[in-house]
Amino acid sequence: MTRDPIDELLDSSAPPTRPAAKHDLDAMIAEARQSAPRAARSRVLVAAGLAAAFTFGGVGIAAATDGLSWAPWAQDPIGAVQFTMGNGFQCELRFSEYTKGRDASFQREVNGILEHWYRSTDVLPIVQAIVPTRLAGLDPEDLEIGIGEAGEVLPPGEAERREWSRQWLAWDLAVGDAESHELAAHGIQPDDERFAGSERSGQIQCRDENGEPYALGPAS
Repeated sequence: MTRDPIDELLDSSAPPTRPAAKHDLDAMIAEARQSAPRAARSRVLVAAGLAAAFTFGGVGIAAATDGLSWAPWAQDPIGAVQFTMGNGFQCELRFSEYTKGRDASFQREVNGILEHWYRSTDVLPIVQAIVPTRLAGLDPEDLEIGIGEAGEVLPPGEAERREWSRQWLAWDLAVGDAESHELAAHGIQPDDERFAGSERSGQIQCRDENGEPYALGPAS
C-alpha cells in the first residue's frame, strides 16, 4: 500500500517499537474466546455509553495522497492498522481519538494511552493473533447479510461483498480487543462509566487483488 507523508513522519518520529510478548497475545486470544460479542458493529457501535461511527471509503470524502478517500480526521488518525484480508485484499483501518465525553481528563488519558501504544508498538501481530477467534465466532446475523438458501445463486459480486464484510468485522473487533487489553493494563476497563457520552470514528479502505480501490457498491 502506498504510504503518505503523514505515515513517513510518524515513523521517523516514533520511538522504537516493542514486540508483543507471547503471554500477552495468549491472554488476549483467551479473552476474545470468552467474551466475543454477538452484536454487529457494522455502522454504529454502542457500548458503555460509547457511540462510534464507522465510515467506508467513498462518496463525499476527500482523496488523500495515497489515492484513497479518507475522511478529514483520518488524515491524522490516533491509530491505524494495515493488514491483508484472507481474500488477499490490502486494507487499512484508521481510528480517531475519543471526543465529546463527559470527563475530559479521562478522555485525554485514554487518547494518550492509545496514541502511545499505536506509535510505540508493533500492533499488527497483536491484532492478527486475535482475528481467527473473531472470525470463528461470527454469525450471519453479525453481518446483517444472512446466509441465503441452499443452492441460492448470488448476484454478481455478492459473495465477495459478504466475505469482505466478514473479514472487516473480524479485524475491527480484534483491534477493539487489543485496544481494550492495552487500556486494561493501565487500569481502564471497557465498561468504565467515564466512557459515557464519548464518540469515536473509524474508517476502512481496501485495495483488491488488482491493486484497485475496493468499493462495496450499492448493496452495502
